[in-house]
Amino acid sequence: MNTLFASLMPLFDLLPRHVCLLLCEGEDWQVEAHTTSFASLTQRLEADCTPRGLLLRHWLTRHSAGQFVPDTPGGQLDLWLANSPWHLAWRPTGPDQRCILLWEDVENIDMQAMESFSQELFAITNHMHDGLWVIDGQGITLHVNEALRRIAAIDPQEMIGKSVSIPLNEGKFSAAVTLEALEQKKIITRFDDYPNGSRCLNTSTPIFDKQGNVWRVVACIRDISELEYLQRGLADAERLGYLQGKAGDFYHDDEDRLIATSTIMRRCMSGLDRAAKSPSGILILGETGTGKTYAASWIHQRSNRADGPFIAVNCAAIPPSLIESELFGYDKGAFTGASRNGRKGYFELADKGTLLLDEIGELPLNMQAKILHVLDGQGFRKIGGEKEIRVDVRIIAATNRSLDQLVNEGRFRADLYYRLRVLSIQMPPLREHPEDIVPLMMFFLGRTCRRYKISKTFSPKVIECFCRHPWPGNVRELKAAVEFLASMSEGSLISLRDLPSYLMGGMKDVRLSEEEVDTRQSCGENDGKGCQASVYGNTSAAAQEDGAPGPPAGGFRQAVEELERSLISRALRETGSTYKAAARLGISQSTVVRKARQLGVRLHEIKTGNGKTGDVAAAGSDNAP
Repeated sequence: MNTLFASLMPLFDLLPRHVCLLLCEGEDWQVEAHTTSFASLTQRLEADCTPRGLLLRHWLTRHSAGQFVPDTPGGQLDLWLANSPWHLAWRPTGPDQRCILLWEDVENIDMQAMESFSQELFAITNHMHDGLWVIDGQGITLHVNEALRRIAAIDPQEMIGKSVSIPLNEGKFSAAVTLEALEQKKIITRFDDYPNGSRCLNTSTPIFDKQGNVWRVVACIRDISELEYLQRGLADAERLGYLQGKAGDFYHDDEDRLIATSTIMRRCMSGLDRAAKSPSGILILGETGTGKTYAASWIHQRSNRADGPFIAVNCAAIPPSLIESELFGYDKGAFTGASRNGRKGYFELADKGTLLLDEIGELPLNMQAKILHVLDGQGFRKIGGEKEIRVDVRIIAATNRSLDQLVNEGRFRADLYYRLRVLSIQMPPLREHPEDIVPLMMFFLGRTCRRYKISKTFSPKVIECFCRHPWPGNVRELKAAVEFLASMSEGSLISLRDLPSYLMGGMKDVRLSEEEVDTRQSCGENDGKGCQASVYGNTSAAAQEDGAPGPPAGGFRQAVEELERSLISRALRETGSTYKAAARLGISQSTVVRKARQLGVRLHEIKTGNGKTGDVAAAGSDNAP
C-alpha cells in the first residue's frame, strides 16, 4: 500500500462531504484507506457496512442497480447511488494499486425524482390499513398516517411537529406507548384506548443510530375491534365448515337423528350398527336423556325389519293394573268396560317389526315372566282369550336403572336379565363426549328455527357456557334448553343475558364479553357492591335528577338501562371528561363512550361542573386529564 498516500488521508478529509477519495488494491478494488465522506456514504446504503476491506467494485455494482464497473483507468463513469447521480474516476498509484475519486453531482441531482420518491413513500404509508405513528429521539411527531383518522378520529396534520405528550395530555389516547419505547429503549406492546371507543394494540419499536441513541420510534397501531370481528367471522365459518364436513354423521330423519362426532359416540354407533344386523333382542342401558329411544329407532331402521312397525312403549307410564292388557291385548267381554270388539296389544301391533320396552325395570314380576316366554319363541294369550297367538317381533329393552341391583333386590327376574344382557349397548352420558355438544346445539337450533320460521344463532360465550355445563339431564336437557332459548330470546343473537341462571354456573371463571362486563360493572360487582345498593343508595338521587321514575314497566333489563343511563349522565356532568367519568365508574373510557351512545346520552351537550358546556367526547377538552 502507498503509505505516503495513506498518511495524507486526514488531509483529504477537508474535501467537501460529497467527494470521496479511496486507496484500493487488487482487481476487485479492496479498500485500504478512505476519507470519512466514504464512510458516510456506506452508512447511507448499508447501516452495518465496514468500509475498510470492502471490495469496492462488487459493492458499487450491487448498489448501482447492477451497473458494471470496469477495471480500466481513465475516463469518467456515471453511477446512481443513494437516489442521486455520482461520478467515478481512478488512476494507478503503484503495482496493483489504485487511487479512486468518487463524487456526487450535487448540481444535477434530480429533485423531481426525489420528490416523486417521497410522494410514493407517503402514499404507501397512508394506504396502510394499520395506523402508523413516527416520533424522533426527542418525542416530536414526524409522521402520522391516514389510518389513524379512521381508527381513532385523529387528524394527522394536527399532530405533526408536536411532542407526543401533548395529545396524550389532551386525552386523545390513554397511553403514549411510543414514549415508553423511547425511554426504555426497547420494543413495547400495549393496549391503547381512544375517545371514539376504539381499542387498539400498539407496538412501538425504537430505531437506533450508530452511537446507540434512539433515532426514531415507529408505532404500529392495530384496531382490535376489527380483529375480534374477523375472528368471530372466522370462528363461525370454521364451525359451519366443520358441521358441513360432518354432515354424513347426522343420521336418519329430523326426528330420529343421532349426532356422532366424538370417538366415544362413534364407537357406540358402531355397536348399534352391529346390533341392527343381529336378530336377537337387545338391552340398551344409559342415564335418562342419553337417547336410548333414538338408538332403538336407529337399530330398527337399519335392520331387516325396517319396513315393519316400530312401537315404543314406556312401561313406567302404564298403570300396573293395565299393563297386561296394553302389552298383550284382550278379547271382547274380557272385563267390565272392555271394547266389544276386543283390542290388540303392543306385541301384536308390532308383528313383523320392533317393540321397544322402555324403562323395563319398572315392569311387575308377573309381566316379566310373560315377556320371557315370548322372547323364548313361545306364544301368548290375550286377556280373556283361549287362542295362543304367535308374533314375529324383535324386542329391544331399555332402562336407566341398574338391573344388577334390581336382580339382587328381587325386583327383576334373573332369567330375563340374563336373556336380555347377551347383547347390550351402553349409551354414554353427554359429559363423557362433550365434543358433541356444539353439533347437537346447532342441530336442535336449526330444527327449532325451521319449525317456528325464525332465524337465531348462538354467541361464542353461550357456546362456551354450554360446553362447560355438566348436563345431568344429558341430550334431553340440552334439547330443551336450546328450544327454550330459540323461542324466548330477543333478537337474532342468543347471548349470555338470555341464559337461565342454572346454565350460568359454568361461566364463573370465563371472561365475559366487554358489553356484558360493562353491564355488571355498572351494577357495582367489581367493587363488591351489588345492584341493590346502587339503586337504593346514592344513585337513586341521580335517577331522580335525571327524571327516571324508578323501576320501569319494561322489566329488569330496562331497569338496568335506566340505571346505566343515570350513572353515566351524572358522572359525565360532574366530571366533564369521559376519562374522569370512566375512573369514577370503574370502567374503561371506551366503554363510557360506547354506552353513552347506546343509551342516548349526548356527549357534546353535557354541562361541566363549572357551568360551561364542554365536548367531553373530544379528547382535547380543557377539562380532559
